[in-house]
Amino acid sequence: VARAGVAGMKPAWAALILFAVAAPAQTVRVWQGTLPLPSYEEGQPDVNPPFDLFATTKFNYPYTLRNSITNTRLTRPWRAVFVENEYLKCSILPDIGGHLYSCTDKVNGKELFYANPSIKKALIGYRGAWAAFGIEFNFPVSHNWMSMSPVDFATHVYPDGSASVTVANIDRPYGMQWRVELLLRPASTVLEQKVTLYNRSDVRRRYYWWSNAGVEVEDDSVIHYPMRHSASHGFTFVDTWPVNQDGLNVSIVRNHTAGPVSQFVHGSREPFMGVWHPKAQSGIVHYAEYGDLPAKKVWSFGVDADGLEWRRTLSDNNSGYVEVQAGLFRNQETFAFLQSQEVLRFSEYWMPVRGIGGISRANLHGVVHLARQGEVLRVGLNVNHAIGGARLRVLEGQRVL
Repeated sequence: VARAGVAGMKPAWAALILFAVAAPAQTVRVWQGTLPLPSYEEGQPDVNPPFDLFATTKFNYPYTLRNSITNTRLTRPWRAVFVENEYLKCSILPDIGGHLYSCTDKVNGKELFYANPSIKKALIGYRGAWAAFGIEFNFPVSHNWMSMSPVDFATHVYPDGSASVTVANIDRPYGMQWRVELLLRPASTVLEQKVTLYNRSDVRRRYYWWSNAGVEVEDDSVIHYPMRHSASHGFTFVDTWPVNQDGLNVSIVRNHTAGPVSQFVHGSREPFMGVWHPKAQSGIVHYAEYGDLPAKKVWSFGVDADGLEWRRTLSDNNSGYVEVQAGLFRNQETFAFLQSQEVLRFSEYWMPVRGIGGISRANLHGVVHLARQGEVLRVGLNVNHAIGGARLRVLEGQRVL
């Protein structure tokens, strides 16, 4: 604790909170098993989707349409692939679109993502059936054709002890491939998501990419997006953030009382975003280089009557979640073209936050939180890996406090 002053403000006490865990590096484990989950069955699919020539919105041919949702609930042993290091244990479901289902922070036992205890479907996906959980990979369209279907997968162990699970698919309408490698390294709290997009066809194809990560929330959970302005779909309306033009602080989940929140980052080049849970003193941060993946979006069903009904529709325990979304283009009405044989590669990163009171800034080395509480300046830091010989300083301008 140090006596601290900030330029233009009266002196305050500064309290420093460090939350780091030291452990010897171990080889990362990767293996295949099963994950029993209560799951809702579907009725027979429609095997006669309209030809794309006659479709006006979604182009599905030759895929079946999955519009028959039932209330039949069975416990199903889903095929799962697990990858685990000292700090994180993650599960991937290759038979449900290759979604990452869960990633547990082993330090505090908290889930980073929305590990929905049931696979409960609604008519949201491109072909119909869709369920809310974990991370969904959207290419070349949103809630794509294979989002609830089996995809290719493989595992790999690297000489440095890292290990990964790769999920991939070649879509039948366009013939393009997406591939995501989910990688854990020894002695690191970062989950790396390495993305490859490939146009295998002989003509250019329209596409976009969005990672949609569900994060379970409480009413007091805080959405930390580094922006002062947000934009609606199509950028038809620009609002202030976190307090909007109606005077509502929409960074706090309990304030989503006016229907769904679907806002894109506007006017910010920061590379991180995240969600913090005050009760659990835990959270999650997404990081990507701005030049690789500049777009960010937050989605929430809201906490009004319709939003609470969606909680009942998509879960058996009325759990709520928000989606932390990262994309290539500034909104989801914007597409681009991959040229024939063009390949696009980039990485996204996910990291846990614990015990520091919130999120102020983040990079691949760690997450920092600064907050003034009356006369006290609180500074909290999580580091993602061992940093030998490191010093931590609190400054007032050029003066070290």
